[in-house]
Amino acid sequence: MKNRAFSVVTATLFSLFTHDALAAGAKVDAEVMNPCVATAGTNGIISQTPASAACGATPQKYEITVVEMGVCKSHPYGVAKDAEAFDASSCSIVYSDTTPSATDVAALIGTSLGMDGESTLPPVGTYPYPYILMENQFITNTTFTAGDGTKWYGLANGQTNQTGPAADRTDVLANFGDTTCFSGYLGAAVSGAVIDGFITNSAKLRSAAGTADPCPNRTHLVGVLTLANPFTITPQTFGLNFQFLLTGQGTQFMSANGNDAIPEEYGSAPFSGIFTVLNP
Repeated sequence: MKNRAFSVVTATLFSLFTHDALAAGAKVDAEVMNPCVATAGTNGIISQTPASAACGATPQKYEITVVEMGVCKSHPYGVAKDAEAFDASSCSIVYSDTTPSATDVAALIGTSLGMDGESTLPPVGTYPYPYILMENQFITNTTFTAGDGTKWYGLANGQTNQTGPAADRTDVLANFGDTTCFSGYLGAAVSGAVIDGFITNSAKLRSAAGTADPCPNRTHLVGVLTLANPFTITPQTFGLNFQFLLTGQGTQFMSANGNDAIPEEYGSAPFSGIFTVLNP
């Protein structure tokens, strides 16, 4: 059922175990990705100051299936972020849905998103690490318009062109690596936070490092935010809003030729989010 103590709002902005007691999940570090450049036009949209092979773009469609959201006092995959198991000992669930359905958060920018799961406020405390558990499929649709009117379209096959129209692209995350499983993607810089992504099963369990491609545990994705400004729940708090941040992120245009301004490829990308505490 719905509980107005917690709500999700879309916006134009989105482990304390010792390591020797845990198996380790393999991980890769995220690459820095700047927003696409609107002034470049036909000369490309990927900024080359500094040189880069990808740029972030605001999607017109960003469809995900949210299963659970929560907040933690410490990172649930450990300080090194290599734990296989999700340590919930410092976490509180603020939203859960046992029968979730896909939601296009980009289409609801600026509106309240009434989701049909159960929600509640976490206990009094300060929370630097919100997390979101979702299914591992993303459906996106993006057209990027440069300042001279030039349009770049993302296509269903993961390519781009300038004739369009844009088409829905479905990405299913099964591995962040190549020939062996890398279930962690760490340190993606987004608005107001750093986000780590972990490919898991429904219990938020990662695959063991060194397992074959694709990762065996690959039905879900856990995104853990490290907030630049952690939020605090007080005895006076009566509500909590979550905002997806999608401006300049959520999808990406990529060069197939290394550091180059012209994009040939397209796909989903990290998003971010912020919590707003409601006090009297």
